[in-house]
Amino acid sequence: MKNIYKVAFILLYIILTSSCSKNPIIGTWQYDGGLYNGREQKASPDFQMQRTYSGNTFEAFLIEGSAKPELYSSGIYVIKSDTLMITSKFSSRPSQNTDQVIIYNYVIDQNRLTIKGVLPNGMIVEEYWKKVQL
Repeated sequence: MKNIYKVAFILLYIILTSSCSKNPIIGTWQYDGGLYNGREQKASPDFQMQRTYSGNTFEAFLIEGSAKPELYSSGIYVIKSDTLMITSKFSSRPSQNTDQVIIYNYVIDQNRLTIKGVLPNGMIVEEYWKKVQL
């Protein structure tokens, strides 16, 4: 009987410590270029793209000069191990207003987020995002 309590305690400890760990993706990230089907694309000098992750939701904005930031996508996300699953609930492109889940592998190295995956249209992407605020 003591072993059952010991196992239960260990499981409870694992659950509590894993659920209390800090979500590394929370904050605002700015697009910093990437690879699309192996072709390099640099971040535009004319506008910025930023994603803000909080809780289990995200919002993506296009920022051009002093104009008000334009929301171009939003939805929910889930992190499991090194996988980032994004479901877009709103997009300024009607064809992207689906509940399709895009699965990325992600790595955070200091203030740089790298996401790699395959988009629903088959494009292979590797995007780089730099952290701009918590």
